[in-house]
Amino acid sequence: MQRSWPWRARVVTALAVLGVGCSGRCGGASGAGPLSTEETRAIPGVVAFLSERAGQKDVWLVGADGTETQVTRGAEDDYPGPPSPDGKSLLVVSVREQSGLHFQQLRVVPLDGGAAVPLHAPRARARNASWSPDGAWLVAESDAKGFSDVVRLEPREGAPEVPLTQVKQGCFEPAVSPDGKEVAYVCSREGDPEIYVARADGTEERRITAFHREDRTPVWSPDGKWLVFVSDREERERLYLVRPDGADIRPVSGTAFEGDEREAAWSPDGKRLAYVSRLPEGRSRIWVVPVAGGAPVALTDGKHRDDMPAWSPDGKYLAFVSERDGETDVYLMRADGTGQTRLTTAKGPDWLPRWVARR
Repeated sequence: MQRSWPWRARVVTALAVLGVGCSGRCGGASGAGPLSTEETRAIPGVVAFLSERAGQKDVWLVGADGTETQVTRGAEDDYPGPPSPDGKSLLVVSVREQSGLHFQQLRVVPLDGGAAVPLHAPRARARNASWSPDGAWLVAESDAKGFSDVVRLEPREGAPEVPLTQVKQGCFEPAVSPDGKEVAYVCSREGDPEIYVARADGTEERRITAFHREDRTPVWSPDGKWLVFVSDREERERLYLVRPDGADIRPVSGTAFEGDEREAAWSPDGKRLAYVSRLPEGRSRIWVVPVAGGAPVALTDGKHRDDMPAWSPDGKYLAFVSERDGETDVYLMRADGTGQTRLTTAKGPDWLPRWVARR
């Protein structure tokens, strides 16, 4: 979490990348744009993002028309987490350094300008939060009672944390199911990270993956019928789909693997997955693939670093991060890769977009 974007390309790129070019179908590629003013005015919601324009990390909002609003202004570094289901607030991870140590604190920040609500005292680990669908509770990683466990808490100051896991080796990256009945997460109890699913109270845990390499970062489909996760089981990082009972596991990109896959994002209707493949020389490319099967379509041309896709609430657009103009900025494009438009232009990196559906 403390690393700045962009980060260095892996030393082992030659092992992770099996091919360069368009392994699937090339879609919008360079994405002639920009979008017209009339079109951007009709795009719903706003994009929350992290900006380093002031020297520290703050959370900002930007509309599809480019209008910006600063959300946080504290002395700490603030990282945008997921928005609340009603779109009225944003979960923020505030990080400060003291005596060479980093302390993290989850805060609920109202987007109407109200005061931030700290959920607990600062600690070494408090991150990777996920909301329940009604916004009444959330889960997160916490070291309050161990190295790293999944805890459940309410979005109010002083609320008690209820541990859902208690594993010496640590559990990480929780994700609440769309119906709020289950939580997926990663645990290292068997010596390597594997995906687990349990009821929302932590009971009836079941192991979903079983492989001697790392499986991590589970994300539920909007209908709750799939989980997508990252695995290096092929000695390269790749995205896989699996049912919540562990059945029907398959790679997302099929035979069209281009290079280290990650950053999966479900379309709101659950029919498509956007993701990123890492390429040589620090470049990366955004793809979209139909979940029902079919070849991935490249949305960006692979000539730059394009990362962090985030779907608009109506599923017609994607926000993403790119270095194509010499700066790290947030961009917008249609879901077919066309109309690529730069949203932020301030000096200093702008990254980590989270689309917020304002109601």
